[in-house]
Amino acid sequence: MNDAVADRACSSLRERKKLATREAIHRTALRLVAERGPGGVTVDEICAEVGVSPRTFFNYYPTKVAAAFDLLLGEIGEEQREEFLAGQGNLLMDVCALVAASVELPTDYPRVKSLLKAQPELGIDFWKQTVTRLRPLQELLQRRTGDPQTARVAFMVTVAAVSAAMAHPDSGTGQTQERLLAEVRRIRDLVADLPK
Repeated sequence: MNDAVADRACSSLRERKKLATREAIHRTALRLVAERGPGGVTVDEICAEVGVSPRTFFNYYPTKVAAAFDLLLGEIGEEQREEFLAGQGNLLMDVCALVAASVELPTDYPRVKSLLKAQPELGIDFWKQTVTRLRPLQELLQRRTGDPQTARVAFMVTVAAVSAAMAHPDSGTGQTQERLLAEVRRIRDLVADLPK
C-alpha cells in the first residue's frame, strides 16, 4: 500500500470514528434529555455513558441541548466564502449550495420533534440554536447584496427552508442542496399565490 492510499485509509477510519463518537454523544444526550429534561442531566453523565471526556464532548457540541438536537455549528471555509461573495447567480440557489456544503442537517429530526412535543419549553432553544448556526450566512448575504433588508429576507427564507427540510428528512432526494431548493420553491409558490 503506498503512502497516499494509507493516508486516505487513515483519514477515512478517523472520520468514521469521529462520526461514531458524534452519533453516540447525540443519541445518549437525546435519550437522557427526553427521559429527565435538560435540567436533569449533566454533560458529565452523558460523557460517562458514552465513554468520552468532557473535552471530547465540547469538541463536538457546545451544550447538552445542542447534543440532544444534533445541531452543529456550520463552518464556512474561506474558499466557499469567496466563491459565494463573487457569485453572480441566483442568490437563494447560491445560499442553498453554501448551506449544503457547510451545515449538516440533524440526522434524526423525527426523534427530536418528539422531544420538542414532549418538552415544548425546549422549542425556543432549538430555534435559537438553528438560527445561531446559520448566523454567519447573514453577514455574507449582506456583504454580497449590499442591502441589509434583502439580506434579512434571504436569511429568513434560508432559515425557513432549513426548518422545513429538517421536518421532512425523507422527502425527495437525500442531497441537502436539493432538499433546501425544494423548500425554497415551496416558499416561492406560496408567495406567488398571494393576492395583489
